Amino acid sequence: MTTDETPEAGKTAAQGVTWSASRVLDILEFLNRRSSPAPASIIASSCHIPRSSTYGLLNLLRERHFVTYHSAERGWSLGSGVFELSVHAPLFAHGLAVLRAFATVSHGLSERQIAEGAGMSRAAVARILPHLVESDLLRSAPDGTYSLGLELVGLASRVGWVDRLRLIARLHLVRLRDATQETANLIVLDGDHGIYIDQVESPHALRHSGWVGRHIPLTGTATGGAFADRGVAHTVQDAVETGVTSIVCALTSSADPAAVGVTGPNWRIEEFGIARAQGIVEAVARELDQRLHR
Repeated sequence: MTTDETPEAGKTAAQGVTWSASRVLDILEFLNRRSSPAPASIIASSCHIPRSSTYGLLNLLRERHFVTYHSAERGWSLGSGVFELSVHAPLFAHGLAVLRAFATVSHGLSERQIAEGAGMSRAAVARILPHLVESDLLRSAPDGTYSLGLELVGLASRVGWVDRLRLIARLHLVRLRDATQETANLIVLDGDHGIYIDQVESPHALRHSGWVGRHIPLTGTATGGAFADRGVAHTVQDAVETGVTSIVCALTSSADPAAVGVTGPNWRIEEFGIARAQGIVEAVARELDQRLHR
């Protein structure tokens, strides 16, 4: 405390520092309990922090690599800086972050691109890459890039109900694509996110593809609305991607946490007719529901 600083001012400043430190710990503890990225609005409400303060704290933590932002999912998760503080099992956390960097791409990534996508330092990425290649979770190319390995295919194939759902739904997705001329999607519920597990692309040159394996938040999206109100098609524009309209209808049975829908440019779906597209999506969802329960 300086000579011209009153005891009351010093006490107020100390309280401010304590409040900020406490909020930082609240954010880190909340993200540590999560299995998927959380939007800033959810973090703010769960930790009882004003949204404006939350953004400031998150950006400060991101600068230190204690949190990372996933633009595709519009959410935050713990960053590599947190895991590097622990000597127990940093490689496991790093490995997950590296694999998630491939969530929205279907081509090889350089070490620099992986580091950027995973929110990690290049040094941390360089330490984990040999382990992932050795386990066939990643494969390396002569040009220095990396892509997903076949071991992941084997692991995914053991999720039996997803394979069964994808096999049964494929014909329905093709019919949905043909009826709307837009990309048809099959989505399953994964905690507080939806994950695209199959996709039949639109025949148009301008279309949305490569979304298989992509996680999207439920908050503020057509997928979230559909799972909250099953059997009814929900439409949201610009939620997952700017300029994209998503129409989704969840199956009515809670035993099947799945939904079907279409994604396409806003202008083209509006021209086709949103109500018309919603009716088609609902009809296909009902057909798939009946097929699954025969």
